[in-house]
Amino acid sequence: MRLVVIVLLVSSALSLAQQGSDKEPAGRTVFPRAVTQPAAPPISTPVPRAPADPSEVVDAFFLALKAGLIDAAYDGLVKGSIIAERPEGVAALKKRTQDALDNYGPVSGYELVDEKVVGSTLLRRTCVSLNTDLPLRWRFYFYKFEGAWKLVDLRVDDGLVELFEEGGRARK
Repeated sequence: MRLVVIVLLVSSALSLAQQGSDKEPAGRTVFPRAVTQPAAPPISTPVPRAPADPSEVVDAFFLALKAGLIDAAYDGLVKGSIIAERPEGVAALKKRTQDALDNYGPVSGYELVDEKVVGSTLLRRTCVSLNTDLPLRWRFYFYKFEGAWKLVDLRVDDGLVELFEEGGRARK
């Protein structure tokens, strides 16, 4: 690179000398611009995306569980939530989920069995994972603040009987 700059300097000086001194004022030295590499394309900054709808978040969670990707499932689920600020709690959730899948079998899908809205800012989605041996009940609690839904709590258990009792109370 240094050789290229020197060659350009010499050739520019010769060119100026051939053109005559009337082009440049006396006593002034002109240095040609350095040869530069073409500018790299600017790195685009990702446009902030509005937080996903709770149904998208839950769907992505179960798709990752179905693929056996427990870490990825939770990383996506808690991203941007207060839960993510407690890594030891997330690690415990991952461990309990692995234990549950070891006991009840892998997830082959899920069903939304209940959705409850409280006011305009709270949402609970209750799902049942379709495991090979026994389904599990999952409760996702979301809070909407300034137009964005955030996961604030998650509960999982095998309390299927309660699903029938809740449904019976709601119909009366």
